[in-house]
Amino acid sequence: MWSIDKRLLKPALATILAGAIAGCASGPKVYDRATLAPAEQSLINSKPAALRADFQNLFEEGPRNKVLNLMEIGVKAYRAGYRDEAKNTLTQARLEIENVYADSEAARKARSIWYEEAEKDFKGEPYERAMVYFYLGLIYLEDGDYGNARASFLAGLLQDAFAEEEQNSTDFALLLYLAGWSAQQMGSDQLAAEHFEELKLYRPDAPIPGANDNALLIVETGKSPRKLGDGVGHYQLVYRRGKNFRDVGAEVRNGEEWSSVYPMEDVFFQASTRGGRAIDRIVEGQIQFKENTRAVGSTLSTVSQDSILAGASAAAGGALGAGFAAVSLISVAADGLSASANTRADIRYWAGLPDTIHVIPVTAAEGEPVVVRFLDQYDQPIPGLTDSTSFHFDGRGAGLAFATSRRPNPGETQ
Repeated sequence: MWSIDKRLLKPALATILAGAIAGCASGPKVYDRATLAPAEQSLINSKPAALRADFQNLFEEGPRNKVLNLMEIGVKAYRAGYRDEAKNTLTQARLEIENVYADSEAARKARSIWYEEAEKDFKGEPYERAMVYFYLGLIYLEDGDYGNARASFLAGLLQDAFAEEEQNSTDFALLLYLAGWSAQQMGSDQLAAEHFEELKLYRPDAPIPGANDNALLIVETGKSPRKLGDGVGHYQLVYRRGKNFRDVGAEVRNGEEWSSVYPMEDVFFQASTRGGRAIDRIVEGQIQFKENTRAVGSTLSTVSQDSILAGASAAAGGALGAGFAAVSLISVAADGLSASANTRADIRYWAGLPDTIHVIPVTAAEGEPVVVRFLDQYDQPIPGLTDSTSFHFDGRGAGLAFATSRRPNPGETQ
């Protein structure tokens, strides 16, 4: 019969628990910001007001957040109409991404060190990287560069397939649709048909462009998916839908009527799935997919049986009861120490992204005005939330209009 000397147990428990609490209480590392040279500060001050804060971050935060800050600048510049700034920053982000996430053996070896470590330079999750190619593709479309537009959308599909060192089927319907549109404008009807046929696997009711449709309207609603640290020590990564927004749908004014704009892509769905399979969490770079409830019930049953056994032993009043209690406390403390020793999940994310992207093909003319209103979950217009834009044609016969519920007012930084 074994027993535990309580005189030794108490100081040991105190030490272990204190260590666990200290480990769990420690916050994320604080990084120093660089002191800028006068020329760098002058360059930042020359930027549009809506972009200055992010350019400040880009220069001060350095390589660790370079890609993230380039992403934020790119999307804000695009929405505000600063196309050159958008194209330059998103292209820089693309080049940084492709250094690690190209489809090559060298890149596969390189990216093995990047996943889910908050200490590493930010390169983005698959959906974030795919969205870089989405915005770049839109800029190419506006330039009438259909070949590069299609290549950009296809590259985004490739990034969607790269995840945690596993290859997953891509299901980014928005990029498939735009690749088809680009091919159509190139005069490659066969390629366009192939893209739209694949699109039907995911969006069978999507509005395929007709023979008379010469322009696209693209509308953003909502706010970016969020990444959160979960578990003891916050070393597990989980995704949650964005919050503090009401706009989930959009309508465009068509004469005296309003027409729905088709919800082509749920960005949160792309964040929280891999190849259509829902993610429960990501632990140390490994995906844990959501399973059915049977496994959870079995685990809970096992825990209940263990609790009954421990309770019965304690009720017996012997040293064994004290032993169970002590071992349980040590186990909990050890778990805390183990978790806190893991690298924290990288919860940095591209906050400028929308929640949903809507698309509709139309027949339009150069400069034709567009008014979009945004709808809540009950399909009711949200008072005061509209966006006005117009169709821009590329000189080769195709037009594009872009509307968003997140367009900043002059002087705002979002």
